[in-house]
Amino acid sequence: MIARMEKLCIVGPKRLAPTVLENLQQAGVVQIDELPPDQMQAYQLGPEEEALLKGWEGMAISVDHASHLLGLEIDAPVDPFQGNLAEASATAAAYEQRAAALVEKRESLKDELQLINLYKEILEYLAEAVDGLDCSSRLSVICFLVERPEELTASEQELSSTLDDRYLLTRGALGNLTVAVIIGLNRDAETARGILARKGLHELPHMLEHGPMDLKSTAARLTERSQHAPEELAAVEKEIDRLRQEAGRSLKSLWFRAADETNRLRTFKKMGSGRYGFALCGWAPLNRKSRVVDFLERLDEQIRYTFEPADEDHEPERVPVMLENPSWAKPFEVLISFLNTPRYDGWDPTCITAALFPLWVGMVIGDMGYGLVFAALAWYLHTFVRRKQPLTIDFFKIRLAPEGVAQLLRVMTPILIWTMLWGFVYGEFFGDLLRRLGIFGTASYPGLIPILIPRTETDATATMLILVSIGFGVVQVLHGFVVKARTSCRNGERRHFWEGIGYFGGVAGLVLFAYAFMTHNYPLWLVIMMSAAFSLFVLGMVRAKMPLMIAELPTQGGHILSYIRIYAVGLASAILANLATDIGFALLHKGGIVEAVAGMLIGVALGILVHAILLVLLTVGHILQPIRLIWVEFFTKFDFYSLSGKPYRPFKLYNGKT
Repeated sequence: MIARMEKLCIVGPKRLAPTVLENLQQAGVVQIDELPPDQMQAYQLGPEEEALLKGWEGMAISVDHASHLLGLEIDAPVDPFQGNLAEASATAAAYEQRAAALVEKRESLKDELQLINLYKEILEYLAEAVDGLDCSSRLSVICFLVERPEELTASEQELSSTLDDRYLLTRGALGNLTVAVIIGLNRDAETARGILARKGLHELPHMLEHGPMDLKSTAARLTERSQHAPEELAAVEKEIDRLRQEAGRSLKSLWFRAADETNRLRTFKKMGSGRYGFALCGWAPLNRKSRVVDFLERLDEQIRYTFEPADEDHEPERVPVMLENPSWAKPFEVLISFLNTPRYDGWDPTCITAALFPLWVGMVIGDMGYGLVFAALAWYLHTFVRRKQPLTIDFFKIRLAPEGVAQLLRVMTPILIWTMLWGFVYGEFFGDLLRRLGIFGTASYPGLIPILIPRTETDATATMLILVSIGFGVVQVLHGFVVKARTSCRNGERRHFWEGIGYFGGVAGLVLFAYAFMTHNYPLWLVIMMSAAFSLFVLGMVRAKMPLMIAELPTQGGHILSYIRIYAVGLASAILANLATDIGFALLHKGGIVEAVAGMLIGVALGILVHAILLVLLTVGHILQPIRLIWVEFFTKFDFYSLSGKPYRPFKLYNGKT
């Protein structure tokens, strides 16, 4: 449900404005609105406050840079830094300088190791081929790489015609490349380089910045550095880890302090002020109003404030929306706010989503074996929450803070329970494994426990499960039109009210007609109800002045048929799971005893592999299909996407404490 809000207005002496904001920030429940400039002049920060704002912003940038260099994430809340701006800036700058120096050294060593890996073998070959001739004062040595042999052939022909016999060319193969070197007189060096350049060949650059060295010395230097550089890199990595441990909590506390200070100083600009006074307007949830009063009473009546109920008739789009639901439904608020925030005068579908989404996912998957896999996954995810460690999946570029993982677990728990319950009803454990072992049974396959609804036996259960799925659609689609009519009536939107009433009658009439047509039975009471429903549709269409409703009605009725996917997707999942188990059992009955044992081992391994592939490939679809029914078939009935509200964003401390 949507929490009731009250509007808060505060006025007082301008000198108390910082104290009022500090108290409201500590209370952490008031969302402050910016006063329109036509109502009151905006609050102007003084020179000292502007300097503070820039100082805290600069310090925050310094902390962010240091945290990025050290690979720290500002996620878990800590107490903010208690010193002043000068102390905070000095601390942040010290950590930033140390981190920057270490990271610069680490990157330099990495670059050096990369260069060594690329050129060490090449230089060793060149040093042996040149054999000290590069130390001569009269000779020049030009080294280059060749990717295609024909390039070297063409260059050699031009060199021969231009330099005659005044050069020596030698080559050697290293992997897919050819290493070549030209030795010639100093006066012919530029000519040789020009010939190579015209053929697309370029001289190798200097390998290391250790001053002028001959090839033999450079190769020896690279060999020496290849032994010592990894040790130096490991030492630097240890220093960075040590600094990360040392600075982690301090940088987080500095960041939270900077975030609080900059947030408070920027909030001044939302206030109005005169020469001696200030004014502030905001919103507070009704059930948290007492907390605001407690903080404001600290000022000993030096200010004046008033609360008044939110006017949802004239300003529903301005009132912030806070969803307030029971504990069992609250985790599913993320599935609502992910798409849109309902308007203050609208309707919150969280409870319906929390009740039906896990039920339908469990109905689709319906396998106790898969439920146990989900339980093992939930236990694994809980270890991240217990250790307060973020969950990172590099392949998908996903990173969840411990709070996000806990939220995911609260959504998974009812899905897991419904999956197990429906699995028992269907008698499925990794497909028909328990039925093959004689634990679950049907009339065709006797077992210890009778299967309540064997969904893969379509002759016996298809009609019932399809009708159950369609029944969900009938109830939810009609409920959506009822919500539309009720909220439109409350908001005085007569046209949308009659639109909801009309579609309710039209879809109900289509459902009654479909029932009569399929049963070939048209009793008088049913004809009367159909006539009343279609009459209601015509009345709604006329009063709403929307003649195109008659063209849209089949589409609205067709949305009910979309709910058959609950059965169809689940049946496909069960058939594939049975197939995975059947593959394993098929290998069990091949050959004699040795073949049977080998077949059992291979069959178990193959069955597990196929089930694992099915879990990975199909689970996402099993979750998306039910949530799609809620997001598309249901939410579109009561204009959920067109009536957007303003999310509740209270002015508070960033660490969440009050």
